[in-house]
Amino acid sequence: MRREIVRRNLRLLLPSAVLSIFLYILLHEFGHVIVLWSVGADITEFSIASAHVNYVGGQWTDVSDRWMHLNGALFPFIVAALYMLLYRRDMESPFYRVFSVFFVLMPICSLLAWVVIPFLYLQGEAPANDDVTKFLYNFTHYHPAYWVSIAAVLAIVASLSLTLWKGIIQNLVSELRRAKDSRH
Repeated sequence: MRREIVRRNLRLLLPSAVLSIFLYILLHEFGHVIVLWSVGADITEFSIASAHVNYVGGQWTDVSDRWMHLNGALFPFIVAALYMLLYRRDMESPFYRVFSVFFVLMPICSLLAWVVIPFLYLQGEAPANDDVTKFLYNFTHYHPAYWVSIAAVLAIVASLSLTLWKGIIQNLVSELRRAKDSRH
């Protein structure tokens, strides 16, 4: 009986996690592509498997450069926020409930880098090829780095509040309880 419960939960968790990771990478890279298209760059490679996009050319400004690095995190975050707004609490599909948690938490968790890396940047220890570091390189010519951390914390708090308000976390807890109760 216990093995069946573990298998059932894995049948929910693994596909939900894999699909969410795939969609997050797709949305992240497509966020970059949107900016590339807007500056007239030619996309030479788009890969979900290795999570990158290559390009040549484009008419770049300081603003478009910042957007290029920010939109990788911002676009999936916006899509997740729209998903949360459209979330149906009364939908009882276990897959829908579990997938929803993964789908909305991935972009929220990715914002943690936007909280931490500005402090590493100020100490000269930020990862060199990270989107946050590249964003900060241009952004800090005009603004303090800690503003990025403050904005990221506010976005995380707002998103987690929306997640709770829409019942996404509560529905996951309900599914976990249902799985636990079914083993008795």
